Amino acid sequence: MEDRLGADPLVPHADPSAAIAYIRKANTPLAALLMDQAVFAGIGNIYRAELLYRARQDPFARGNDVPEKTLNALWRDAVKLMLDGMIDRRIVTTRAKDRPHPKGKARPDEVHYVYRRHGQPCFVDGTIIQRQDLAGRTLYWCPTCQAPVR
Repeated sequence: MEDRLGADPLVPHADPSAAIAYIRKANTPLAALLMDQAVFAGIGNIYRAELLYRARQDPFARGNDVPEKTLNALWRDAVKLMLDGMIDRRIVTTRAKDRPHPKGKARPDEVHYVYRRHGQPCFVDGTIIQRQDLAGRTLYWCPTCQAPVR
């Protein structure tokens, strides 16, 4: 993509179609593509990890292997989560039903599924959360919930 900002989930009615088309042709890991501001603007490291987890998407899958349906769902979830973050002034990505304490507001240690939770058990299945450097940032993921599709 050219050196400009891609579709921004915080811009009302932004059209992600060019970014999705680009991703569908890319032989680059999806987790790296999500950090490219020319693809999608504003998706930083926290949202990258959490969006991929919520979609149960393998972060190492090549863009050209990710179904368009999945990319559209990631976009819709990014719009929702990022708008919620602007309103709440904090990033909470976990669903109440998945938290150890599902009643009331998310506790500080329950706001993210995988981001900065390496070495800890996944809230959903208990697998230890992993981390690895990718695209110049630390990527966090659950190797079971986000297992490669075979």
